[in-house]
Amino acid sequence: MGAFTALVVKDLREILTSRYFLASLLGGFVILIALGAVMGASIETAQKATQSFAVVVGNTTELGQRYAELLRELGGVLYEKFSPDLLDSYGYAVVVPPNFTLPAKVEVYAKYRGLLSTAAPPFVELAAQRLAEEVGVPPRPINAELYVYLDGRVFKPGEVAMLANLFLISWMFMFLVPLLVASTAAVAVGLEKEKRTFELILSTPATARTLVAAKLTSAVALAFIQFAVMAAALIFYFYNLSRAAPPVSSGEVAGDAVALPPALIAPVALSTLALSLALLGLAFIAATRVEDIKTAQSVVPMVVFPLLVPSFAAIFGTVEGLEAYPFVHPLAVAYSAMVGQWDKVYAFLATDWALAIAVVASILKFVTPDYLITGRWRR
Repeated sequence: MGAFTALVVKDLREILTSRYFLASLLGGFVILIALGAVMGASIETAQKATQSFAVVVGNTTELGQRYAELLRELGGVLYEKFSPDLLDSYGYAVVVPPNFTLPAKVEVYAKYRGLLSTAAPPFVELAAQRLAEEVGVPPRPINAELYVYLDGRVFKPGEVAMLANLFLISWMFMFLVPLLVASTAAVAVGLEKEKRTFELILSTPATARTLVAAKLTSAVALAFIQFAVMAAALIFYFYNLSRAAPPVSSGEVAGDAVALPPALIAPVALSTLALSLALLGLAFIAATRVEDIKTAQSVVPMVVFPLLVPSFAAIFGTVEGLEAYPFVHPLAVAYSAMVGQWDKVYAFLATDWALAIAVVASILKFVTPDYLITGRWRR
């Protein structure tokens, strides 16, 4: 028992006094606090923007008038005529049709304020259920056709589904792929550090530049493999959604809207790939500072993850004000491509690939075998 206690104490002392463990502990705490603050503020802002709504009711049936009154009781503000300007003050505008009956078809208009604004608001259905209870008919789902304004363009119900799916896939690419790529780079470098094979390689005829370039090339090759696998998985994911999607009332097939055009996905993928390579470079540098795989796997996410935190704010809001930050560019590219602003798409892609090339070039120039082994920069 004494030997067991001694071994436990030894392990705890070694780990608790390790600067990498302390850094990961503090870093994880700070990251979670920052992530919670960003997500909380983003969701709160999005909810406030989408909870206020206007109810547009003109000459309609008596049932329609009662439906409008129920919406007013849920917090709506009554108007006689719809105007897109209403969306500057309200998250939604619900238009009660002249021939309102149950089950009804209601048009709902919104301005894009994040993914929450691409789904029909719950109060539309709630008011319909209360109305059905009052008149004594079985409650039936109301058919809410959502129209979303984005930079002056109006997206129809089928297009809104495509808009939501494009932004969702962009966020998944933007967040998951770089994190996985960086972790793989950490493992690749950490393995060499743990086995101390850098010293062995330097004893061969391989030049210093060859060593760094080869290690970086293998990390990039792994990044391409991971990127391809993730892209294929997401394609199958949306393909399965399109097969299961039910038809919508406007005559369009929801599944057709789920099948995103390659012209929209390609620039998002290119932007994500460029940023993944840039983060791979940062992970490559960070991983060379440690001595084993486990430490590399804990240190690298601390370096990479904070750079991706703003993506949470972008997914629950708009990219306005965040376009200058490279690590939300995949979402900004999707945003610009959807409204046909291809000049912005090309500008974002040029910036992303310039950043990737700059990071890779810097590694080839400044990361020497001496740094790989001892962690010291070239002087």
